[in-house]
Amino acid sequence: MKEILIVVGAVFLAGCGDSGRPAVGEPEFGDPSGSSGMSRYSTSQPLTDNSGASAYKILLMGNSHAAGLHPVLEQLLALGLPDKSIDVRSSVSFGFLSDMVDDGRAEQTLESEAWTHVILQGQKYSTTGTMTYPTAAAEYWIRGSKEQGATPILFPEHPRRNNSWEGRTLWDLHSGIASRENSCVAPVGLVWDEVIFQDPSLILHMPDGNHASSTGLLLTALVFYQIITGRPVESLPDLSVFGVDAATEAIMKQSVSALLFTYPPCAFEA
Repeated sequence: MKEILIVVGAVFLAGCGDSGRPAVGEPEFGDPSGSSGMSRYSTSQPLTDNSGASAYKILLMGNSHAAGLHPVLEQLLALGLPDKSIDVRSSVSFGFLSDMVDDGRAEQTLESEAWTHVILQGQKYSTTGTMTYPTAAAEYWIRGSKEQGATPILFPEHPRRNNSWEGRTLWDLHSGIASRENSCVAPVGLVWDEVIFQDPSLILHMPDGNHASSTGLLLTALVFYQIITGRPVESLPDLSVFGVDAATEAIMKQSVSALLFTYPPCAFEA
């Protein structure tokens, strides 16, 4: 666990200029069309279920929130599936999904491996609720992921500390994207809201109130574990290696299970 914390801390220091959200108090502008340079992936394919793959190859695309999740998700998958080959990588491109379009690297990375799952984080949204950003880039990367045979999973960020509306708002935003271009949607913010309700004393954020602490990263990773594997989080062995006690583990697992039951993340097509 010490090694994971060192890696995560380095990621956050490297990514502190890109928090995953437009900066509070700064002007918020959106490309009114959001469609320039998005002709490469133009065909919509069915959403396929790769949970039963013999090996997992998972690509994370986004900014510091996605990069921070990488080592924790990799360890959690290895813990729960010790006999399965696990390969989790972060895209060489870094930033909002709209910034990666035609940057010369993101498409190349997406097409470089037979990914089973692609986690997409970094859809811009208004931190003040006064601006609407285009979602064309997110839909573009969903199409591209499905063209490569991968299962795309949208990653709405967790809410900022003491924020009561972001979890639901980001779930609604990403569910809207999935209604236009079918994708799985991880109810990360909704799970965080439930866990915070169950135990407000848990420290899920880093001191900046934005990025996830080690406990917050584990909670987010649990959501993705069940979506990727199709296995209930209750089937995981104890999580003491991640530095959480039995009571916290129980709250986290129960919340993930309940919210994924209430908000099914994927609508797979035949």
